[in-house]
Formats: sequence, C-alpha cells, structure tokens
Amino acid sequence: MWCLKVSFPSNEGMLVASRAKRHNIAMMAFPLSNYTKKNKFYLTCAGYIVGDSKNKKEFVKDLKKDSRTQNIEQMDENFYLFLMEQHPSAAIFYDPLIISIKPFYISKTGEQTFELASWDKNKLMNIAKLIQTKLYKGKVEWMKQLKIKNVFIKTALPELTDKQREAFELAVRNGYYGYPRKTSLVKLSKIMKLSYSTYEFHLRNAEKKLMPYLYSIN
Repeated sequence: MWCLKVSFPSNEGMLVASRAKRHNIAMMAFPLSNYTKKNKFYLTCAGYIVGDSKNKKEFVKDLKKDSRTQNIEQMDENFYLFLMEQHPSAAIFYDPLIISIKPFYISKTGEQTFELASWDKNKLMNIAKLIQTKLYKGKVEWMKQLKIKNVFIKTALPELTDKQREAFELAVRNGYYGYPRKTSLVKLSKIMKLSYSTYEFHLRNAEKKLMPYLYSIN
C-alpha cells in the first residue's frame, strides 16, 4: 500500500490549529465521519486535548465562538466530539479510498501532521500537491510503499483515573518525554505533591493504558 506523511503549519484561517497555537494546547484528532451540504464540507471528529486545564477550557470556549463550529460535546475532561465546517479543500483528506493510519496530530505550535495510506497512489499524490500550495504551505515528509503493520482504531482513548491523567499530562507539559528530558520523576512528583513512588505508580499505569495509542505520533 502507498503511504504518505505530510505536515503543514497553522494559519489564522484554520479553525482548530490556529486556536491550538493561540491557547498552547496539543490535540490528537480522530476523524469519524464527514458530509457535504450546500457546497460546504463538514467533519465530525473526536479530539483528545493535552495541555494546561485553563488553556484547554479557553480553547474549547474559543472554538464555540466561531460560526464554523456546529456542535461540541464533551465526553470527559479531555475528550470531545466536534462537528465543524472545514475548508472545501479538506475533503481530499477524507476520500473513501484513503485511510488514516495514525491519529491526526496538532502540536502546540499549530503544526499538523497526517499519515495516510491508499492502494491508489494518485490519491496520495493529489494530497501531496495540495499540501505544497500557498494554501497550506506544507511539506511532504515521505511517500513510499509500505506494508502496514498497524492502524489506529476509531475509538475513544482508554479511561484514566484523575490521578493517572494528571500525572501523565504533567509529564507531557514539562517535557518529560522530550529528548533530552527537561525534567525528572522526582521533580514531577514534587509538583504534584506526591511521593516519588506514588507519582511513578500513577504515571506508569497511565502510560500502560495510553502508549498503544500515543507512542507513534511524535
């Protein structure tokens, strides 16, 4: 199967990415369905938001103010369902002959990363060309034939306890998963006001639940 990885920066016209950058949050998007009505393209997706609690609330509040946002339903503190009007050109990403092999990722800088696959090479070539136009100003990371070993399943992320979620998000926000690491478990446990062993217990259990979904998006 032909596979394509593309990335492109945010601009003010992008409904979600521009607000991710504005409010310093990151999001994994799981596209669920789409339709066209009166020449307008609409997308339903689930989004898992990572960031400071206040920033996440401001991000969602900001989205609700935009007329392109049709509906938002909160599933839990970090997981939402969105129905949004997208730029008509976005329909090309959701062609029935194209599959998403990983969740779409939006970073805190607003950069978006998509990994797509299709048996029809031309479908991916069309996306590669679009990404490099002035509209997206993006780039093709790679395009090649691969034997796909895994794809994401359109389902909600596993439920975490409050402590597991807090421990994991604290680690993400403070650069624990960066290279080189910007913090340590000792420092994180102090921020969360827990003993080292208790903090590590919550974090490792969160990782055990989340890593099958998260390990390959960075």
